[in-house]
Amino acid sequence: MISVNNGYFHLIKPLMHKLKLTLACLFVYSIALGQQDDFISFGKRDRTLRTYFKGMPIAFIHRNGDFINGTIQKIQRDSIFIKQYDIRMMPTPWGTASKDTISYYDLRFHYKEIAAFPRPPRSFEFVRNGTFFMITGGGYTFLHTFNGLIQKHPLDGATLAISGGVAALGFTMKKLRKYYYPIGKKYTIKYIKMTAPEP
Repeated sequence: MISVNNGYFHLIKPLMHKLKLTLACLFVYSIALGQQDDFISFGKRDRTLRTYFKGMPIAFIHRNGDFINGTIQKIQRDSIFIKQYDIRMMPTPWGTASKDTISYYDLRFHYKEIAAFPRPPRSFEFVRNGTFFMITGGGYTFLHTFNGLIQKHPLDGATLAISGGVAALGFTMKKLRKYYYPIGKKYTIKYIKMTAPEP
């Protein structure tokens, strides 16, 4: 009878260790979850485009028009705490220049002060924003005019009109290109609260 009980105990003992370990992990996870900072969710209508957590870089346009960027230190009480670094090119003893952090600033903004987020760069951006057409049209106009003056040939009005039109198209594309996601009806920002309410 004793041997049977001892065998039963040896079977139960590993299960008890696993149960204790599982309970300990759940306890630690609950503590970590309770200490988690809030976060910001940026989306287009019902689709989330990006989520901002503590430790992530962030860049946005303030309501006063300033461009703000830095690293998120924490997100609490409807506010984003950001550390912004002042990085400049500084001369070295060898006559070159390298980036160096001059100072940093601790900033705090209410999440509703964010007016817009910058659009991430896309492939062939120099074509999409009209830069390619401006350079091509303007360059061809310059070369045609320069060659005509040097070789004393009359300038072709049709050629100048076409190249000028290409440059004007690029200029229009650059003006119409949207570089930011404005917060409003189409793009929204939500504050997701994870921390316990303060007493």
